[in-house]
Formats: sequence, C-alpha cells, structure tokens
Amino acid sequence: MGISPSSVVFLGPSLNSSEAATYLEAEYLPPIRRGDLPRVIADGAQAIGIVDGEFGQSLAVSVMEICAGLKRGVKIWGAASMGALRAAECQSAGMVGVGWIFQNYVSGYLRADDEVALLFDPRNYRATTIALVNIRWALQTAVSMGVLSESAVPLVLNSARSIRYTERTFAALLSAAARSEFSSEMRAFVEYMKENPLQLDRKRLDALLLVDAMHGFLHPQITFP
Repeated sequence: MGISPSSVVFLGPSLNSSEAATYLEAEYLPPIRRGDLPRVIADGAQAIGIVDGEFGQSLAVSVMEICAGLKRGVKIWGAASMGALRAAECQSAGMVGVGWIFQNYVSGYLRADDEVALLFDPRNYRATTIALVNIRWALQTAVSMGVLSESAVPLVLNSARSIRYTERTFAALLSAAARSEFSSEMRAFVEYMKENPLQLDRKRLDALLLVDAMHGFLHPQITFP
C-alpha cells in the first residue's frame, strides 16, 4: 500500500479506524480539538484528513488553524462531520471537501452545525445517538426504495429535528411519533434504518470517500479493485 508517515486522519464515530486503515495507511487520531492541527503540522504532517471533531466539550478546530496550515503547503481534506463543516468554510483557501454532506453544506441545503452532531462513547468512539444528516440521507433512500412516500418525509424529518442531538435515538424517534398520524411510517423508517446500518450511515460513507481520496492523492500509482 505504501507507507505515509506524514499522513494523519482525525477520526472517531464516523468510521472505525481499523476499516479506514485498509484504504489508507496513516496515523489515526481521535476527534480533532483546537490546538491539535498546529501540533501535528509541527510534528511533520503534510497530508491531513479531518473527519470527526469535538465541539461543546472542547473548543473546535478553527478556520484560522486550517488556513494557517494550508498557507504552509499542508494538504487538508474534510468530510462527514466537523471535516465537512470546515471544508465548506475553507474550500476557497484550498481545503478539499469530499462527500454528500460537504456538498450539501456548500449548496446551502444543510446549514446548522448540529446536523452532524451526535454523542459517542469516549472509550471506543461508537455513536450512541443518530446524526440528523444520516436521517436525511436515509429518508431519501427510503423514498427511492418505496419504504416511505414523499408525503411522509417532512413529518418524519420534523419529528427527528425536534429531538435534541444528545437524545436522538431510535427509541426517541418512535416515542416522538407514537400518538401521531404518521406513527406507522416512523416505525417502518426506523426498521429500515436498523436493517441497513452501513448503507444508510452517510457519515461513514463520506469518511470512506475521504480516506480513498487521500490514498488516491498520496499513491496515484496504486488502485483497489
């Protein structure tokens, strides 16, 4: 695959680092916080992927930190979560955005930071709540697969949006719609998400696109079947 000791990816609940490592050999670090980016650049990182990041409990990586790294010639990619947010803000400075979530922040379809927010277990980085972007993506595919009608989408989405990201679980989704006119649609949607966890996890899919993009840049002579 080729060793790239100067490659770093900040990763957490969006994608398991073991799976990511099958696409790109790099140093995988926990979700990024303010101060992490200048530190790894000072340590010699020249290719950096930002997927997951902390905010609220810690200061988030700043636009100024990213722009300073780009000015030094460091290549920085962003996708899926904090990376998508910052890539949408910093693409004019040279940050490379990847994936559906990034594209929808750029287009304005996604606006709020908490679209990508969720809680995760700090011991293993597994998500314990559901990001709203994953629900949006799953709703699109549910309609295309005939699981839901178009008319049910705003009802399910508005119900999901009414639940704070710290509490947005499958159980909370079902409870919020329990006595509503669309309770059966919500049950069908939740079952659809449970039955297709990998295909409907848009944050995971975009994180995979990021490591693949980094691999393609760092090792253009090597391709996967």
